[in-house]
Amino acid sequence: MISLLRLSYGWPTIAVDTHIDRVSNRTKFVMGKNVVEVEQKLLKVVPAEFKVDVHHWLILHGRYTCVARKPRCGACIIEDLCEYKDKTE
Repeated sequence: MISLLRLSYGWPTIAVDTHIDRVSNRTKFVMGKNVVEVEQKLLKVVPAEFKVDVHHWLILHGRYTCVARKPRCGACIIEDLCEYKDKTE
């Protein structure tokens, strides 16, 4: 909740939801067992100038491309970097 408040005020933080958690774990950008763990790892690896924007980029990617039940891997711009073993077309 605190990260979401910080994000709403433009602070360089990353509030992690289910979309960000899913994309981060599927791509193996950062791996975590829960959203708090994913958030802590993302904060360490994402440069400060991208912290506010990466939140929106990952949410939108998880909402429209890397969807939960049937990801649209064929339309994914990072498919070649993704390590998700159950890729779909």
